[in-house]
Amino acid sequence: MTSDSPRTPLRILLVSNHRRFKINFRAHPWARELAARGHEVDVMCHANTERWRTRIEHTDGFRIIENPDLMVGTLRQGWDPVCALRRWMFLRRENRQYDIIHCLDTRLAVVWPALAYARRSGIPIVSDWIDWWGRGGLIQERRPWWYRRLFAWIEVFFEEAYRNKLDGLTAISHALVDRAVDLGVPRERCLHIPGGANLGAFADVPGKRECRAELGIPVDAPVVCFSGLDVLIDLELAIRAFEILMQRDPRTVLLLVGPTERDARERVSDARVLGKIRALGPIPYGLLSRRLAAADVFLMPYTNKVSNVGRWPNKVGDYMCVGRPTVSNPIGEVKRLFEQYDIGALCDETPEGMAEGAWAYLQNPARSAEVGERARAVAKDVFAWEKLIEPLESFYYDLVEGRLGALNTARDSNRVLMDGRVTSAGAPR
Repeated sequence: MTSDSPRTPLRILLVSNHRRFKINFRAHPWARELAARGHEVDVMCHANTERWRTRIEHTDGFRIIENPDLMVGTLRQGWDPVCALRRWMFLRRENRQYDIIHCLDTRLAVVWPALAYARRSGIPIVSDWIDWWGRGGLIQERRPWWYRRLFAWIEVFFEEAYRNKLDGLTAISHALVDRAVDLGVPRERCLHIPGGANLGAFADVPGKRECRAELGIPVDAPVVCFSGLDVLIDLELAIRAFEILMQRDPRTVLLLVGPTERDARERVSDARVLGKIRALGPIPYGLLSRRLAAADVFLMPYTNKVSNVGRWPNKVGDYMCVGRPTVSNPIGEVKRLFEQYDIGALCDETPEGMAEGAWAYLQNPARSAEVGERARAVAKDVFAWEKLIEPLESFYYDLVEGRLGALNTARDSNRVLMDGRVTSAGAPR
């Protein structure tokens, strides 16, 4: 195969540790865009609630395989050994000859069945890294003390142990790429892919007046917004900034999309401000654009901690799509993003700094609209998934066609793919 010859579509398996409702942020857009480019894609994820049956859904040109899971709550994210066995049995039963397997995590129920199947079939296998979890990362924020003491070593083991045993790695942040290299992954086998902007879900953003009417928010009220599905580690800073904004203008409303009233109540310093907080709780993804569009400015606290340095705030893609300015802090990937693109303001990671940044936009609607339009353009021109998928596709071909050298998982260097496209060493048949 020459570089200018048409490339044969690939058969790709994405294995996620997330439940079905959470794959919208990475697995689903990757699969959708890869399928649109002619590839055959399967996505394995955990079922939302199912404990016994595997369900297969066909959508957007690819398959979603929902695997049952015996765990509950936060453990239903790749820790069920029975789920790992079921996935292995499913792969063996279907016996599909994938060209590449991508583990969108390395937890037990993701990496064990995928790696076993890849080694059995001589298939290239890579991992994706989206959060700095152990060694001072998110586990410190999102697990109780007893869990950290008893199970932190297990989380760290699965986060790190398999990275250099696979054939490559994608990561959502430059910090995680560097960490993978420190673990022994060759840098040329690493690819940085930030979170994307789902322009399809935000194709027709409703008007601010219409969205506020649905929520019962006065059209002339200044509205700042914080959203988050389950990572609420910096919500308190957003609430403190809002309390300062309320002192400047009592009409100000804080819109919380994802956090609940209880989340807000636990973090306010003055209970009197609760009447100006609209906490919507978790909402269906399809409604997200209608809720976020009620805001004037987005508050995205991003304080200087290991967990933030190592991750990417997926919600910033939604904020850009809506076309509003975002106020955040100069840490990690956020610092890189805001310094490269004028989509908002970076402020001190204090309530006063966040409030001052938001107030400047609330007091200058023309500037706010200009930055919002620019943010929407950046989402379309830079962070649309159809743009970000191109380097991932090239990465897959480099691995499958052998341009990155011998594979860790290949056991037979003369193996030929079933339809005779390439050998595991990359030579054409």
